[in-house]
Amino acid sequence: MYSGASTVQPECPHEAGMASGVLNSSRQLGGCIGLAALATIAAHRTGTATDPAALNDGYALSLAVTAALFVLAAVVAACVLPRRRAAVTDPRAAAPTPAPARDRLEGTPS
Repeated sequence: MYSGASTVQPECPHEAGMASGVLNSSRQLGGCIGLAALATIAAHRTGTATDPAALNDGYALSLAVTAALFVLAAVVAACVLPRRRAAVTDPRAAAPTPAPARDRLEGTPS
């Protein structure tokens, strides 16, 4: 399931568009800021050198920082997120409710 599905399905249906916009803006800004931070780390490591070995050292450091952040995020997710979902005790509660007759399409299914 899409990870943002719970974000764009708020309590009030009229707020779904705003929630979607906030989610998309957050993702775009996070990507921009992350890329800028990693480029800054690479440029700081490279310095004024222009040879390929110095550029590789800068990129290697920024990729190592990225890998460390992913490992940290995985550890935090493993510790914070619940292990499993609670069991449904009433099978009727898990079954979807049928749509009212006025919401159903008329005619034969296509």
